[in-house]
Amino acid sequence: MLLVILRLLQGVGVGGEWGGAVLMVIEHAPKDKRGLYGSLVQIGFPAGVAGSTATFLLLSLLPEADFISWGWRLPFLLSAILVAVGLFVRLKLSETPVFSRMKAHETVARLPLAELFANHRKPLLISIGLKISEVAWVYVMTVFAIVYATGQLGLSKTLILGAILAAALLELVTMPLFGWMSDKIGRRTMYIGGAILSAICAFAIFALLETKNPAIIIVSMAIVVSLTHAVMFAPQAAFLPELFGTRTRYSGASLGCQVSAAISGGLAPIIATGLLGWSGRTWPISLYLVGLALITLGSALASTETNKLDL
Repeated sequence: MLLVILRLLQGVGVGGEWGGAVLMVIEHAPKDKRGLYGSLVQIGFPAGVAGSTATFLLLSLLPEADFISWGWRLPFLLSAILVAVGLFVRLKLSETPVFSRMKAHETVARLPLAELFANHRKPLLISIGLKISEVAWVYVMTVFAIVYATGQLGLSKTLILGAILAAALLELVTMPLFGWMSDKIGRRTMYIGGAILSAICAFAIFALLETKNPAIIIVSMAIVVSLTHAVMFAPQAAFLPELFGTRTRYSGASLGCQVSAAISGGLAPIIATGLLGWSGRTWPISLYLVGLALITLGSALASTETNKLDL
């Protein structure tokens, strides 16, 4: 119960900090480089996955009794360093020029959530739909894949953790690349391509895992995570805030992102496990992922291109 409560509080914290972080960056960034600069914030995700996965891989070398007794606590204790760094940075930040100008003219929204629901329901729904596919994919690939590969295919947990680590390391390169591309060809274009690629990969990834070939599994998981997650997650830091005006940008981007993450990301491994238990096959999971990709595709088609927008 304590773990669930702490996780809920962590989710609330992430919801506020992500929106603030991306706005701080893109509202300071040059107009033609918001996608690239925003993607540097998104690198925090694969960096965190790589760091945590590598840490647990090292701790798995401990005798099982030691790991269960005290070893599992070490990564959580080490995370206190990140909290201190985050707090230090937060205390040193000043508001962005965009918000400062709005504040000077006394046009700050007094009730941004009320204004958001009253006047900006369409971009809010679009922002939720844009995230639905990529966040489900990343949880399927980093949570469900471990259960499926070890329990159903009989593969070692070390192999799958190694594949997840490889995927995270590759995203450290592809994330800024895709952010830069969104400045050149458009955020909307990146999302349309990412949704189509996600639908294609929905069947391919399970066929690749079922080869049980370590090299194929590591390479395919690394590439598929970039194609289904990084392609859309990288430009997301710029695209979601750009859908809203300055008065509701923080609330709109944060709410759209985190509602979608809670619905699609949090439930994806549970739904995938349930579908596997029901059918004993992976094709229902693939259809589920295709359905989510179609929602994101529809949201991208309903959106407008924002990479040239003046914030």
